[in-house]
Amino acid sequence: MLTGDPVRDDTTRACHRYETSPDISLFKALLSLCTDELVAAKGALELCMTQMKVVLCSQQLSLDASMDNIARAYHATETYVQALSYAKNLLKKLAGSTDLSSGSERSRDVDDISVDTGSSSTGSQYLDELSDLLAQADMWLGRAELLQSLLGSGIIASLDDIADRESSTILRDRLVSDERYSMAVYTCKKCKIDAFPVWVAWGHALVRMEHYAQARVKFRQALQQHKGDATNVVIDIINTIEGGPPVDVSNVRSMYEHLAKSAATIFDDSLSADAYLNVLYMPTTFPRSERSRHCTDPIYNQYAPAGTYLEDGPRSNLDSVRYAECIHYLQEYARPEMLAFMFRHGHYAEACSLFFPSSQPTLEGDTSLSSISRSDPLTTDYGTIDDLCDLCLGYGAMSVLENTVLAITQSPIYRDTFVIQYMNTVLTRICNYCETHRHFNYLYNFLVLKGDHVASGLCCIQLFMNSVSQEEALSHLGHAKTHFEEALSVRDRTIEATKLVSRTARNKSASEKMTREMIMKFSTRVSYQMDVVKTLNSVDGPQWKTSLFGNPTDPETLRRRCMVVEALAEKHFDLAFRMLHEFDLPAVDIYAGVAASLAERKKRWPVNGILEEH
Repeated sequence: MLTGDPVRDDTTRACHRYETSPDISLFKALLSLCTDELVAAKGALELCMTQMKVVLCSQQLSLDASMDNIARAYHATETYVQALSYAKNLLKKLAGSTDLSSGSERSRDVDDISVDTGSSSTGSQYLDELSDLLAQADMWLGRAELLQSLLGSGIIASLDDIADRESSTILRDRLVSDERYSMAVYTCKKCKIDAFPVWVAWGHALVRMEHYAQARVKFRQALQQHKGDATNVVIDIINTIEGGPPVDVSNVRSMYEHLAKSAATIFDDSLSADAYLNVLYMPTTFPRSERSRHCTDPIYNQYAPAGTYLEDGPRSNLDSVRYAECIHYLQEYARPEMLAFMFRHGHYAEACSLFFPSSQPTLEGDTSLSSISRSDPLTTDYGTIDDLCDLCLGYGAMSVLENTVLAITQSPIYRDTFVIQYMNTVLTRICNYCETHRHFNYLYNFLVLKGDHVASGLCCIQLFMNSVSQEEALSHLGHAKTHFEEALSVRDRTIEATKLVSRTARNKSASEKMTREMIMKFSTRVSYQMDVVKTLNSVDGPQWKTSLFGNPTDPETLRRRCMVVEALAEKHFDLAFRMLHEFDLPAVDIYAGVAASLAERKKRWPVNGILEEH
């Protein structure tokens, strides 16, 4: 019917319009008339590509496009999907038949093979062409399917929006900002771009709606695709959960439904929309006794903050459910951040328990000790003992750490040899920390827990040096005396065992290296020090000025002892005389100093007594 004359041919075409066009059945029927299937497939592919560039371009589908344009474009995508699928199937059929023929040729005997170089090159070009056409068909079919889904979901998108990676990323971000998360994920899949931002944004949205189980699924998808350290991602999740109470969607919906039903009968401002919205206000912080309004599952109750706070500790704005969600993400993906989080929300006892063996199972599994073997057995996934001590000191929770250690030493699991060894190692590390940072009051408490009476007595001497009143000084000295006496008693009870099981000096602690005679000497000098404090009666002020302790080779120690004995000679001469021999002090110099002091005050008779004694 076509003659080749453009004018006549256009007239002929105008007379042959189909009301149902575009019609996929007619499209397939016309293509079937072509004897060469490759030509038919190429024609179908080229036709679809050309028409899609015209019908689905950004000029036709701008963001302010009319609903009629969007509807026509959507119906067009349906046809393009079917047409491209038809073309793709034709190409796959041709590729399959070519592979079969190539395989049969390769199965011939070597003697029968005499393929001409030109024909071989032609066959290779044919296969390459088929491969290229299949790739194009697959790409354009994916674009058509994506636009069909987007337009069918009421989302305006054009072919230009998915033309390359950059434009696809812009489309993805637009879908995320419009909260069309499922379509954003589908777009990422079709355009082969990163879906990580979509999963993260979707998870945050679900967290704000209190759909925590669904949020976990989305965040798991995101973190599976995330490369590198996930700490920053988890911190953002925690910040979202900490940011405020979730929206009570069910209450909001019921309020709006009630408002809609009663809108026709509202004649005053008391029941206005603003009044309803004001009811939705919720505070950003909660009292310690608050529980989640949905917390009926006992699995969350172990995270309730009541009972784990100190009276002056921080008040958490997290109820038990939201706190448990934070712990889930920290436990799974960012354990090093977990310790500080627990302290920040006042769960001191729970934080301390991370470093100690426990017979009680936890929500997230065994979180007591790290299962990974390390060179330092006290280093866990959550940090080190030093990290724990830093936080306990910073939050004033050292007493909680003491109670945690005490509870373990009094529990049935403390009979296990491994637990005993581990706890001794932990206590040694804590004591070293306290000594290094000069927290002697805490050091004393942990030395008592450790059962090291010698070290406890020495620590009491240091506490005496730091005392600021006579009462405090006598209290510390009394404790030191008790510890040294207990150390002597323990040493006597274990003397036989020590003979049977000898230990080298290298394996002994500083307390174990101290002999019985040295302990007795310290005990005696503590008694002297108590008498000195009572005699000199220095009620207030630093007590170290009357201290008898120190390095005997240190000139300052010698000078201080001489001054103490000189002061004693006037009030308690017998005590001063005993101390002269105990510390091997220069008697002549001391007596001369006392005599000079008394002479200045014209106390003649005491001077004569001192000189006669000398």
